[in-house]
Amino acid sequence: MAITTARLNLKVSLSGRDLSGNYRATTVLRKAGVDRWVLVSLELVSLDVNDESSVQKAVADVLAREGRIDVLVNNAGIGPLGTIEETDDATAKSVFETNFFGALRMIRAVLPSMREQKSGTVINVSSVAGRVAGTCMGIYSASKFALEAASEALAQEVVPYNIRVCIIEPGFVVTPILDAALVSLSTATNSPYPNAIQRTQIMFAQGQQTGDSAQLVAETIESAVTATGPKLRYTVGDGARVFTDGRAAMSDEEWIAMGRHTSVEDYFEEFSVRFPITA
Repeated sequence: MAITTARLNLKVSLSGRDLSGNYRATTVLRKAGVDRWVLVSLELVSLDVNDESSVQKAVADVLAREGRIDVLVNNAGIGPLGTIEETDDATAKSVFETNFFGALRMIRAVLPSMREQKSGTVINVSSVAGRVAGTCMGIYSASKFALEAASEALAQEVVPYNIRVCIIEPGFVVTPILDAALVSLSTATNSPYPNAIQRTQIMFAQGQQTGDSAQLVAETIESAVTATGPKLRYTVGDGARVFTDGRAAMSDEEWIAMGRHTSVEDYFEEFSVRFPITA
């Protein structure tokens, strides 16, 4: 997604492989614009971040129409779950292709124009899994760790051009990606890691019920874009902050030792102490 901002006036290019899925988003954007800002125009752009030619064409079309791109939001992502041993190469490569290389293609495509205009903001939507790697999320976390590392380096490289880089780190967000993640775990039959799979299934099922809304993520992105003194990282939601803070308070050895539990009850008893979420 590219957003051109002028005061509170927005020109939005909303992209996706299947544009039919974006029509609901256009309605939400227009409704939000009534109270929050003036939506000058909203264009749907066909874009597959896994295809270099599609990326180049989409960015060229936006630049030809608008003359500039002020904000890039990299939000494309997939999140199949599974243990490291049981994740095949094809699945691992597909995760990196979208979550890391897709963002990289978009960044490379927009930076020349941003450097020329000496301004711009790159928003990379990561995850708390880009800070903490848990069971059955190793490959997904690896892709987000990679995105965060690239973002941190990029932020230093482009600061002379007045280009900002921000990382958005949501926790559980109630979107279809949670459903897809649980489906991917349900196929793990006769696994040598039943305890890890069961714990992860319980956590994701709970996340479907208590996770944050996509609206909260969008508001955080808006804050990052409009802040006069933006940060590099924005953690989204109380649950995400509890998780990152709790992990930071543990040693690596303590975190790893949580995997020793063979009882779901024992695991979540320790989890509730390490990561206390209050109402």
